[in-house]
Amino acid sequence: MANEIHIDYESGHTLYAAIRNRSGQVWYPTGQLFEAWGTSSRDADDYDISLAGDDGGRYIGDFDTNIPAGRYTVQVFLQAGDDPADSDELIGNGGIIWTGTGELTADKVLANKAIQNKSTGVINYYDDDGETVILTHTPSDGESTLTRTSS
Repeated sequence: MANEIHIDYESGHTLYAAIRNRSGQVWYPTGQLFEAWGTSSRDADDYDISLAGDDGGRYIGDFDTNIPAGRYTVQVFLQAGDDPADSDELIGNGGIIWTGTGELTADKVLANKAIQNKSTGVINYYDDDGETVILTHTPSDGESTLTRTSS
């Protein structure tokens, strides 16, 4: 997939993103792992994901497909100098549910194929290709419980 990261901001600037997991750790693209910001003296220049801008004020970038499926926060920074720096201003953030191959959106869940196994009750929701499971929902009978398991 591509262009999962997007933000509108005044054109003519340099923006970059950083991705954080639920524990607040930041994605280190070179090492392909999440870590505490500043590990081994790393800084914003080590964590940045570049965003391409157009003359209309739209900046876009790609979510790293090596990041495991899960829920993440994307922070967008305004680069002040020649390179990303820890002092750069945070100008926006948002959440993303990542399937491991693309962003999970309500549109995908509602518009794409879903198949329920009648004997187990498990419902698999499929991506646009009709083959890749992006969400598994396992309803269970209980007084007030419903269990969902992401795949």
